[in-house]
Amino acid sequence: MLINSVCRIYISDEDISFWEENQASPVLTIDSMRDFVCIFVNGQFKGSAKGKWIKVVKPVDLIQGHNDITLLSQTVGLQNYGAFLEKDGAGFRGQINLKGFKNGDHELTQATWTYQVGLKGESLRIYSIDENGSTEWTDLPTDATATRFSWYKTYFDAPGGLDSVALDLSSMGKGQIWVNGHHLGRYWTLNAPKDGCQTCDYRGAYDSDKYHIPRSWLQASDNLLVVFEETEKNPFEISIKSHYTETICAEVSENYYPPLHAWSLPKTSNGTISLNHTVPEIHLRCDAGNSISSIKFASYGTPQGSCQNFSRGNCHSPNSFSVVSQACMGRQSCSISTSNAVFGGDPCHGVVKTLSVEMRCSSSLSTSSSLML
Repeated sequence: MLINSVCRIYISDEDISFWEENQASPVLTIDSMRDFVCIFVNGQFKGSAKGKWIKVVKPVDLIQGHNDITLLSQTVGLQNYGAFLEKDGAGFRGQINLKGFKNGDHELTQATWTYQVGLKGESLRIYSIDENGSTEWTDLPTDATATRFSWYKTYFDAPGGLDSVALDLSSMGKGQIWVNGHHLGRYWTLNAPKDGCQTCDYRGAYDSDKYHIPRSWLQASDNLLVVFEETEKNPFEISIKSHYTETICAEVSENYYPPLHAWSLPKTSNGTISLNHTVPEIHLRCDAGNSISSIKFASYGTPQGSCQNFSRGNCHSPNSFSVVSQACMGRQSCSISTSNAVFGGDPCHGVVKTLSVEMRCSSSLSTSSSLML
């Protein structure tokens, strides 16, 4: 959330002379702030700060006469669990002061502030395909200097085929995206450290550069892309890419519930639910226009690990690969029952068996199988 707070203050000739004589500048201080703030004076960016309830101290340049001080605060996230979460918050706490004046500090906390929530461009709907030219756009030279909080607009053609479409924003920083008037969401190309985050629970490696665009939003050509960028990044390296899921995995044990279609409505007055088939099934599907081209792993027994890191356990049916290959190779989707009968017998009595598979999808017409030793 963006909240824009503006305060106007008058600066006299005496103040200007005092700073010039002492070769000093006034300093804006905020006692406590969370999560992110950008400071503007008379429309010019003067600095920023980020953190959780930190003190902000920023030198600012003021002119004689009226000066507009703008604080643009951004909330990154709020606590949604735990004790006393209602006492959590964001924004500013304590006093906001201008220090370094000849006759003492200027306390701005009780001054008259105006507030605006959100963006003016959002209220004007400049991202809409039917905004009818009400917004004046300026051509952006390739050597233009990037500025903060800028709106960018362009048109693109949709990639051919049926593969998924993604917007590559690896060259950008933080902002929002609209495609043909649809809000694709916020983006923030910031990756969590590989060893985790010491002050949060958002761990792991994330691909935060690619953003999926539903094909139902696209037309063959002249698709409108509008980007609001909050940092000093230029949009010239934004690209449209097609993508399909190459690796698909699944894992189902014989003690799992049967698939939904196996259940039927009660047929007796006592309300008992009957099952047509009591065998769990594994289901896999490639993206539209693609098919299963290879089987990388298949084991019915006690396989270990997870997707792209499966390994055989102490129990393994020798028919695993042939059963899975026959059911799935060359097809867009397939399903396999997890039962001893399907795999030609019980590979290990008295043990709950699991079927784990890993496959590759491809848009190529030719398919191949890998040999499972």
